[in-house]
Amino acid sequence: MERIQKGKMDRISALPDSLIGHILSFLPTKTAVSTSLLSRRWRYLWQHLQDFNFQLDQEDEDEDVDEDEDEQYDLSFMHFSAFVNGVLAQRRNRDIRKFRLSSSYTGEATFHERSFNYWSLAAIGPQLQDLNLSLYEPYSKDHFLWFPSSSVLRGIFSCTSLISLTLDGLICVNKISSVHLPALRTMRLSIYRVVPLDKIFSGCPILEDLYLQYKEINAPKIIFPNSLKRLEVHNCKSSTSREVEVEIDAPALEYLTFFLYIGLSQLTVNNLHNVKVADLDLREDDLDYIHMLLNALNRIKKLHLRSSIIECILGAPAFDFPEFSCLLHLELECFNPTLIINLLYKCPMLQVFKICNDGQIWIEPTGNSSSWTPPTCVPDCLASQLTKIEFKGYKGSKDELGFIAYILKSGIVLQTVTVNLDSLKNEKDKSKKKYNITKELCAIPRGSNMCRIEIKDSDIFPSDAGREVHR
Repeated sequence: MERIQKGKMDRISALPDSLIGHILSFLPTKTAVSTSLLSRRWRYLWQHLQDFNFQLDQEDEDEDVDEDEDEQYDLSFMHFSAFVNGVLAQRRNRDIRKFRLSSSYTGEATFHERSFNYWSLAAIGPQLQDLNLSLYEPYSKDHFLWFPSSSVLRGIFSCTSLISLTLDGLICVNKISSVHLPALRTMRLSIYRVVPLDKIFSGCPILEDLYLQYKEINAPKIIFPNSLKRLEVHNCKSSTSREVEVEIDAPALEYLTFFLYIGLSQLTVNNLHNVKVADLDLREDDLDYIHMLLNALNRIKKLHLRSSIIECILGAPAFDFPEFSCLLHLELECFNPTLIINLLYKCPMLQVFKICNDGQIWIEPTGNSSSWTPPTCVPDCLASQLTKIEFKGYKGSKDELGFIAYILKSGIVLQTVTVNLDSLKNEKDKSKKKYNITKELCAIPRGSNMCRIEIKDSDIFPSDAGREVHR
């Protein structure tokens, strides 16, 4: 019996309290607290936690579908509030290091507003390093914004120990008096109303990672900190048409995501020579701004150009791309063979090229005729560097077939050409059309003996990546 008991020994329970606490810190707080039921050894361990993750799950709101939706939401929030209050009241370690709160929010009752203010104040302290507040719209309810109290705003934006700050959803923090965040390195602001960015940036001297998403903007000018290493800007398409001036001067910047769908009164970009990866989508009538941005990124290694910026480029009589002498990976959200070839001429070191043809930009010609003429001069990357091409949204038009044939014939170092046929899943006689496309691709001569064509089709090959097409 002793041997059996020893064989069933709980090794986790034998660990030191500090190590068990570290393990619990990675779990949602609801799960961590439930470990108190395991044994006496675990009963009070959760009370020493410094990391808290409170989540009002959507499933909790949808448990009783027969109840009135308003009553259901109020009941689920009451239970959630009682749990959060109980945990905060019973904790033995008064210093919180990480605090994440994810919950639906409605301003119809002051109880919700008071709860969020109380929980936020409980989290703020000299040891707080990571604060994440995420408030989303409850199902079937109109959204209300949470306006944190002045003491909450003052506590958040003067927390000298804070390293990471996330404010997401129905939060309005435009009434900030001052900002002093000397240790802050990561900030994520995804809120309905943009905050006074100039005031915030001036109080974050070592900010390195910034994610900014907003629907409304009331600042005439945005000057991003020059300490940034990663910058993501997402402007929702439903936002106001007010123009804004943007300035980016970040010599340490390595990763740039820039989605902007409002007019620019001025764009200034400097010292972007260290950017390695960029994902761009810009709706702008002034092509000088687009050319300026692309020219500033001419030493980039990975570039993704999305539909809006390409549409702007195609609207120009003749757009001269800068030379991307270091570019290794290129993704385009369009199929326009003329634009593609002109861009490939400017990418002598390109190794991976991906096309996503969603049909929004390139209008395929009707009938069996092709409107595209292959160039006589082969881009340098096709002749010496390009090894992988992926074509998503292939429909089998004459232009698409002619382009693939040109690539296969000219790409003498090509190894893989992947063609995705999922865009045909809603068409009539799709099986016959997919068969004909596969037959056409098989018949194309290839300039590289190593090249193989892979057909991806979730209807035919649902369990694997696709099928390799041989000569």
